[in-house]
Amino acid sequence: MGDDSLASADVELRSEHQQALQGHAVELLKLGHSKLDAASYSASEEEDITGKLKEAIEEIIEVAPDAPAWMERYTVYDEEKPSGTTKLGKRRPRIDITVKRRWKLREPHPRFRFEAKRLKADKRISAYFGKEGIGCFLRGTYPLTHPEAGMIGYVQAGTLDEWQQRLGGYAKRNARRLRVVAGGEWRDYKCGLPNSSSTKHRHPSFRQLAIVHLLLGFC
Repeated sequence: MGDDSLASADVELRSEHQQALQGHAVELLKLGHSKLDAASYSASEEEDITGKLKEAIEEIIEVAPDAPAWMERYTVYDEEKPSGTTKLGKRRPRIDITVKRRWKLREPHPRFRFEAKRLKADKRISAYFGKEGIGCFLRGTYPLTHPEAGMIGYVQAGTLDEWQQRLGGYAKRNARRLRVVAGGEWRDYKCGLPNSSSTKHRHPSFRQLAIVHLLLGFC
């Protein structure tokens, strides 16, 4: 096999790992949430929920006796200050949850990054779709290793069905402002978490950015 063939095989392997990363990141989120007494966080701040969710995922990865072998490849972070931004010191952005996949030691490791927002009794969704929510991905504030990311809604009032409809309705009405690409409109996303959705957007660094929208109940 020549050098070109080797390079092609390496690229295909990278793509396969990136595809697995999204599925594994969602699965870790699901398992972490299942370990929490979710209703006890119905009035908690976003940072408190994120911290406990990260701890639960970390415990599953590191000590759960029945954890599948693939989990050994992953590390989870909360409030991560990533490299590769123009901001310095305290002004660097903080990413709510990052799931990193171990890759070749001398190359950047793929990361799947999540931004989380509370969905409360006031029914406001402006934060979810604002510049500190999904806007952090759309404007390139958060550096990404590949064109995929995730939004998490911490549901603290109402039902997952209600919130999925509200978020989906907003995304459809504001597709232009949210830079949704043709064919990338809000639609169901099949995974281990119910009421999950997906969208695709224009992005300053990629041809398009795929975002999964996941809802976790905390009420």
